[in-house]
Amino acid sequence: MVEGNLLWALAGVAALATGLLSPTTAGLVWIPLQAAVVAAFAAGQHLALRAATRPAG
Repeated sequence: MVEGNLLWALAGVAALATGLLSPTTAGLVWIPLQAAVVAAFAAGQHLALRAATRPAG
């Protein structure tokens, strides 16, 4: 799941950077914001998984 979210965020930014998409003004704002939120989810998931797999003690 972490990798999927990270890939989603990178794909959104890459699609804008390469000119693959020609979004409206709202899309130009929404896509990077969505990518940032999804990347934050991925970071949170990664940290939670690390904490859950850390040995107790």
